[in-house]
Amino acid sequence: MKKKKDYEAHEAAIQSLRAYASQKRWQIVEEKEIDFGYRVVVFDGLTRNNVDFYPSGKLLIQGKQGTLYDELGRWREERNTTTALKTGIVSLPFEDTLPVEQTVTAPISKPTARESIVLGVAGKEDYFGPLVISAIHVDAWAEAQFSMLGIHDWGLLSDELLLAKAKEVRVICQYSLVTIGPTRYNEAFSKVQRQENVWAWGNVRAIETVLEKVTCNIVSARQFGDVGIIEAALGKKGRRITLEQSADSEADLAVAAASIVADAEYVRYVDQLSQRIGQKLPRGATDQSIIPVGCEIVAKGGQAALAEVAKLHFAATKAILQIERGKTRK
Repeated sequence: MKKKKDYEAHEAAIQSLRAYASQKRWQIVEEKEIDFGYRVVVFDGLTRNNVDFYPSGKLLIQGKQGTLYDELGRWREERNTTTALKTGIVSLPFEDTLPVEQTVTAPISKPTARESIVLGVAGKEDYFGPLVISAIHVDAWAEAQFSMLGIHDWGLLSDELLLAKAKEVRVICQYSLVTIGPTRYNEAFSKVQRQENVWAWGNVRAIETVLEKVTCNIVSARQFGDVGIIEAALGKKGRRITLEQSADSEADLAVAAASIVADAEYVRYVDQLSQRIGQKLPRGATDQSIIPVGCEIVAKGGQAALAEVAKLHFAATKAILQIERGKTRK
């Protein structure tokens, strides 16, 4: 069922951005009609971002990610929250804002009676770095290919091998990757106060992206996050999906493949993050080096710097901040 077009709300949304840009002293450097919608180009003196409005209510922020992109995202979330309070309709906080990677092409394979979208996750139990959700489309042909990759013991793979195996998996099947960086993760967590909810929203985005390329009604994973959120969000969009928890995830090659794709993206992201701050970021949430590394980051840039690389709701944050406050009192 197509979403009803509301041209009055459409114009109100555009006017809202104009007013917000004026308040923030940004420039609107261009406005124009686009296919089925209207584009406003905003410039903050450093970066330009396109904001595309559609009469259906859809609103896309495009362009280089940075301060302006994040500010526009917050403006949209505030509008969504206000609209939700007025109408009782609550939208997903990450809808159309998360970077999604997907294959351009995929091998041609014959449909089988048993096909599924399989989810993987990485970074959920790591203090530093993003939360990464992967979704891959698996049929009998793909499973046969996975059996030749040697990924049964994927948890023992070195980072180098992990990256190589992930590349092979992505060639075999359609996939999507949703990466929720620390900054956006912390913003989302502050709203919902549960990692399960953030994770579930990421799952919804990953599933939806794969479903744009394939037809499938079974989703499988070792765990799902908040199942109620996933079912409600997909159901609202007319998706009839059966969620199945993998009975033997250790022996499930499809789960291994999805996990490898997510893990490899986590490794790549954290490596780049480490290079950016000049400090190697340890994995996990209990590694002995987490506290001293966190303290060094806070000493240099304060809690704001820590929020750019870590998930702040973990217990390590409290320990790090207590140590740094103790130092300042001496």
